[in-house]
Amino acid sequence: MTSGGQLQHFIEQTHQITASQSDLSSISNHLQLWRQQLAHALKGISFDVNALQPTSTLAKQVALIKGQIAEQIQLWDVKWSELAAAQSVADAFHDKVMLLVFGKFNAGKSSLCNLLAECFDRQGQDVRYFYVQNDQIHYTETLLREGATETTAQLQGVCLGERLVLLDTPGLHSATAENAALTQRFIDSADGVLWLSSSTSPGQVQELHALARELKRHKPLFPIITRSDQVEEDEVDGEICTVLCNKPLSQRALQEADVKARAEDKLREMAVDVHLLKPPVSVSTQMARQADLDQKAMTDAGFERLFAALLEMIQPALHYKQRKPAEVFLHHLQEQVLETLVQEIQPTSDQLQTCLDHMQTALLQQQRHIAENVWKSVLPELPQLLEQHASTQAIDQVYVTLGQWLADAFTQHIQQPLADYRLQMPDQITLERNPNIGYELISDLVVHDRLYAELCRQTNETIKQNIEQLTNQCEKQLNSIEHDLQQLKNVMISSGHDLNRLASDLRQY
Repeated sequence: MTSGGQLQHFIEQTHQITASQSDLSSISNHLQLWRQQLAHALKGISFDVNALQPTSTLAKQVALIKGQIAEQIQLWDVKWSELAAAQSVADAFHDKVMLLVFGKFNAGKSSLCNLLAECFDRQGQDVRYFYVQNDQIHYTETLLREGATETTAQLQGVCLGERLVLLDTPGLHSATAENAALTQRFIDSADGVLWLSSSTSPGQVQELHALARELKRHKPLFPIITRSDQVEEDEVDGEICTVLCNKPLSQRALQEADVKARAEDKLREMAVDVHLLKPPVSVSTQMARQADLDQKAMTDAGFERLFAALLEMIQPALHYKQRKPAEVFLHHLQEQVLETLVQEIQPTSDQLQTCLDHMQTALLQQQRHIAENVWKSVLPELPQLLEQHASTQAIDQVYVTLGQWLADAFTQHIQQPLADYRLQMPDQITLERNPNIGYELISDLVVHDRLYAELCRQTNETIKQNIEQLTNQCEKQLNSIEHDLQQLKNVMISSGHDLNRLASDLRQY
């Protein structure tokens, strides 16, 4: 079949495009339920810090992650509403197959779109150019702007015949953040993607990364290597001059194979089905134009293969179009809900875990430090206390005073090492008197050796008990936060698994 015949066949096939509707209510309801359950699970994580001082680093980090979670949940509806603009484009072309022309700003996107439009026009087909501004579609008689620099400052496109639309966008690797954001914003409108890259440096790594993202969306994607031409010297009328000619078929084949191989490697790296990638095709728009779209010139420039490959894009694109409403919502849940949640929370979560590990390690050292300081505060004063009450042998008073000393010592010595905690400590510590041990009379002298030893033993036990009580309070708080942190991680992991299952169900729908 000649290129002219191939073009005519392609045009005839586009007339047969019918965008049938599918009942997606079941899968859409499951996606809505997934989002509701995720929000409920996140809100159900208490991150209780009642036993922490509000000024502590740990309490501040917990407050930060709670705030991040709440903010992300609030943003879900905002981000979903921002996709309405892209959906408005999709609705305007609901009965057509839309192909996004995708690539760096110098890949020749506008040139290819204009050439295809001219091909359709010469076949007597309706061609309508448009641009999108303020989320509205405006039709124009002006061809798509072309240039070696970034001229496409807005989304523009062309309707080819009755059923095919090409969306020409600023590249995702645009020199301006505004243009890059515009492309990403409208990417969901397309039913398939034409990935263009120049033969001077085809299949750049950054392009392949963006390509993999699109393939994860399960859209058909067709790589096109543009500018597949070169300058050679030739003799014209006896003079040596430079002429533009097509690159040899062998060189084209090598580039196509290289792009395909590297793209497949990237897809495997990202766990994407390599069968979603269509074989690349090389074309030279300039060579076709130079010959005024002559049939042989079009064939030599690669357009016969291009039309055949585009024709193979139609049915997969229609399949995507049928499930697109659910796919758009799925992409929102994957990228703007779950992925954004993980990206936002992960650094704070890691910092929180590090702080928890540090505080749990420090607690053992603090425990020994407090015990030593309390012991040192009380013990040197004990002999004097015993002497003070020796004449009256007021043992009860000795026990009361010693208990108060211990309570005061604990209050003093926990302030600095356990400053991050809000601890419950008794105002008075009561020591249980041993009825068998007290002051003793030996050779008319009141002695208290055994009593001193008993009080030292009780003091030591009391310190251990109270240290254990304090430590338990601290550990309970730390364990509670660590449990909540692990729960957060489990929620995100399980939600990811559930969403992947829903995605699989949708693509098998």
